[in-house]
Amino acid sequence: MLWDKIRGQTGAVNYLRQSIRKEKVVSGYLFQGPSGVGKKLAASTFAGALNCRVAPGEGCGSCPDCEQIIKGSHPDVHYLTPMSKSRQILKEEIDEMQRIVFLGSYSDNWKVFIIEDADRINIKAQNAFLKTLEEPPEKTILILITDQPGQLLPTIRSRCQKVIFGSWSHELMESFLMEKIVISKTESHVLHSISRGCPGRALQLSQEGILNDRKTLFGPLLDDGGSSARELSAQIKVWLDYISSRSKALSADLEKERVQWREALAPPQRKKLEARDESRVVAEERAELEMIFELILSWIRDLFICRETGGDNYIINRDMSDEIFAASRSRSQAQLCRMMEWVEKSRQLAEKTSARSTRQLIFENMLLQLGYWNLIFPAEK
Repeated sequence: MLWDKIRGQTGAVNYLRQSIRKEKVVSGYLFQGPSGVGKKLAASTFAGALNCRVAPGEGCGSCPDCEQIIKGSHPDVHYLTPMSKSRQILKEEIDEMQRIVFLGSYSDNWKVFIIEDADRINIKAQNAFLKTLEEPPEKTILILITDQPGQLLPTIRSRCQKVIFGSWSHELMESFLMEKIVISKTESHVLHSISRGCPGRALQLSQEGILNDRKTLFGPLLDDGGSSARELSAQIKVWLDYISSRSKALSADLEKERVQWREALAPPQRKKLEARDESRVVAEERAELEMIFELILSWIRDLFICRETGGDNYIINRDMSDEIFAASRSRSQAQLCRMMEWVEKSRQLAEKTSARSTRQLIFENMLLQLGYWNLIFPAEK
């Protein structure tokens, strides 16, 4: 059954299943929780369970309706994602979705509209969306997916039934990762910590080789003050190249996919596909940068814990405990606090800007500050 594919979200799954069984399905849902924990999968599964004719309420996974929903091609299940370069969902896109909302369904199915990254709907579009949310047609469901519900208007949040999704436990994450990849318990602990219990993110980080890349990337933080300004600049370039390589790889993969469809699509459709792909690249860059901020904060946190406790029982990067312990002995409490404050401030600034070049400048400036603190205030000997 479709519901069986969702792990670690017993409360959310039970609530949605019961709402179908008791015929208490509402028109608006807000799926909120960390990124990468299965909210989108739960939304499509909910759509499948509603429209499956073989196993109503459960979703058999093999009938025509279920297969189309799994493939993302069902005519009554629609997805809306940020398409513009600014990574916002614009009023024009909401207007088009509303037009489709009021069209008839195929074969008397439930019509389900799944809005990913709903926090990216701009204010003008949110206000336009309210009317549909208040008075949708019968057998129509609107599901908003977000990890930042506070970015939505209170009037939108109040008109949706909240379904909460949580992070995975370390035990469940370890079991999941060991099914997918070859990994040690120590490495699974690290991935669980830096992904904040989000399985999708943990698997992606593992596939990207982040566990092996950290020693190179953490160079500026390992430095005890012996590097020159030129060496520091070279270390910063490593970080920037790392981020750039990820987005370039994704761009190349998406370009290959577009080549297969190019001849079959009309010019307007090609343009829309290119805009969607550009949006995916920008989203990936933002996620990559956020991940690196998390990595740096985890490293500074580990240094702080080792320095204050004299042990490594509570650190995140356990597989690098020797390096962390050695570095922690030559860092002052004030220096570590200052570093953590600066990284957090830089992350908040990066989150507020949609311009790629500005985010890169913020990140580069942060690394310069971290590195030059080591040059100007060398580690204690």
